[in-house]
Formats: sequence, C-alpha cells, structure tokens
Amino acid sequence: MRIIGPVSVMVDTESAEVREAVQALFALLLDAGAWVNPHLRIVERAGQISVWSEADDPWLIRIPRQTLVPVTDINWSDEPPLRVEGASSSLTAQQRDVLNACVDVMAANHTWEHFRATHPRATITDPEAIAIIQSLHPAFSPATDAAAMIKTRTIKMSMDDAEPQSYLMPMLDLVNHHPAAPAYTWDDGFLCIPTWRAVPGGECFVSYGSIRDVLGMALAYGYVDENITRANALSGEYSIPGGGTLRLMRASRPTSTNGHAHDQDSLTIIGAASDESDPAVQRQTLLEPIEWHLRDHGMPALQARHQARVLARRIWASDDLRQRQALAALKDLSGCDLVSRAIQLQLQHLG
Repeated sequence: MRIIGPVSVMVDTESAEVREAVQALFALLLDAGAWVNPHLRIVERAGQISVWSEADDPWLIRIPRQTLVPVTDINWSDEPPLRVEGASSSLTAQQRDVLNACVDVMAANHTWEHFRATHPRATITDPEAIAIIQSLHPAFSPATDAAAMIKTRTIKMSMDDAEPQSYLMPMLDLVNHHPAAPAYTWDDGFLCIPTWRAVPGGECFVSYGSIRDVLGMALAYGYVDENITRANALSGEYSIPGGGTLRLMRASRPTSTNGHAHDQDSLTIIGAASDESDPAVQRQTLLEPIEWHLRDHGMPALQARHQARVLARRIWASDDLRQRQALAALKDLSGCDLVSRAIQLQLQHLG
C-alpha cells in the first residue's frame, strides 16, 4: 500500500531557481512512489541547505531504490555550471530523469562553485600542506572536478550482490550530518531517513557514518562539525614486549564483529569501541586486546595487564605527539579557514 505524502514541499529560500528545482525533483520522486514527511521544510541560506520538520513521524524521507542513480559511468562538464555530458546506457529512463533533476538542484544552488571556493580538496594547493594532510589522512587528494564534488553527495553500497558503487540519493542528500543521528536505512525497498533532531523543533539530521573525526569530516565533506568530540588514532606500528607488533589502523570498518582481529604475530586494532559500529580507535579500547596478545605469548595475567597499560600510554603519547606536530605545521600552511577551524577543534579533542 502506498503511503500518501504531501502534494508539494515547502522550500524556504529567496532563490526562485532553487525553489523551482527542488519542487520539480520532489514531484518527480513522488510520481515514482517516494514519500516525504508532510511537515518537511527545506531551508536555503547563502547556498547552504538544511531540512526541518516539526512532526514526530517515524520517517522523514523515503525514496524507492529504483530512483537511486549510479554515478560510476557519468561524465560531467569540465567547468561550471554543472552539466551531464554523458551517462551510461544502463541507466533507466527514470534514473536519467532523476539525475537531470538532481543536477538542476545543484546547478541552481551553485553547489560545484561552492565546492571549488571552499572545500579543502579544491583550495589547498601547497605541496607541503598536502603532504602533511596525507600523513594524517592518506586517502586525501586535491581535486576541483565535478566528480569530486558529486562524491560528497553519494552513498556507496552494494545492491543485488553486485560490486559496491556510489549512488546519488535524490532529496536524501539534502539532509545534513550529525554524529548522534541514525543512519540511512532500508525499509521494504525504500532507502529512508528516520526523523531525528538534536533539539526539539530543530533541524533534522542523518548520520553519514561515525568513523571520522573533526578533521576527517572537514577533508571529506568540506565543513567543520562541532558535534564530533574525539580525535582518531593515526596508523602506526608498535613493538609488543614478549613478541609481535601492534598495528593501529584508520580503517573505515571493523574486520570482525567485535572490532579487532589478530593472528599469532601481530594485532590489528580497528576500534573495539563501546559502540561496535564505530571503528574509531579510542584510548580505553586498547588495553584489553593488547593484554590478550601478551597472554597469548605466554605472559602471566597480572604482568600482561601491567604491560598493556604501559604500552597503551606509550602509544597514545606517541600518537598525540605525531598529530600535534603535524597539525601545528598544517595550520600555518593550509591557507584554508575551514581546515584551520577543524585543526583547532582536533587539538582540543586530543586532550
């Protein structure tokens, strides 16, 4: 049974072009079977879009899976304004219509132009600054092209057991991130955002994933998230008394259900945090797996516990020093106000 939603969406903006583009996208999705909270309101201020709703309905937005658009084989214009220059023949007619409507919203809101003017990937050009960032976040690379901007508005997932790829999420990509919000979820063939607010009557949020710290979010999505209150560990290897090495990794997902994996000679920590969906390494999560490793190598329990504490303190002292030195150097070199603000918060979270 189809859930009946509103016949139009409220768009609070001074730009008639943005209003018309958002409403056209909404109408297209509604015709495809999507549902949007009847009290939903989209607010645009100075190019920044947020989503609001005063209602307490379980769902904020639900879009059918056939309206998700794979972006792997799409060619974009070389310069703004944003245009599709070519798309895979495998796209359905409906997906092509949704793609064009999404492009119209981004073009009306000058999303690509904003990316090129403010995003760290587009604005940090100093080779030394880039090298420092890559020592902290190895996947970082400079980019000003449309594909780099589009990546900030997609979700990567696998459907029908195929290889994972990135999909545009029409309307869903307008909802901003909060680390405490629920993630996107599937329900009966619909990709959905549950209704969640940080404060009653406030803006609605979704979680893009809780693996990134403040600097990581700034580098990936181009904004400073003051709601994130931790700093992740850097990659590194540490010798363990009694045999083997400990490797800290900034992995994006756990390798096992309890968040860590180890073999006879090494131990890979990916964050056995209190919230197992969060693979960010935290100070209190190091002790137990190090202790297990030492005991596996024949160290008595009390001695293993003591050595684990010593090693954990040494690791975190080393990690803090590495990050502080790199962040201090980067702050003077980046030339990006957004990154400078993220660094300031990151230093506070190192504690």
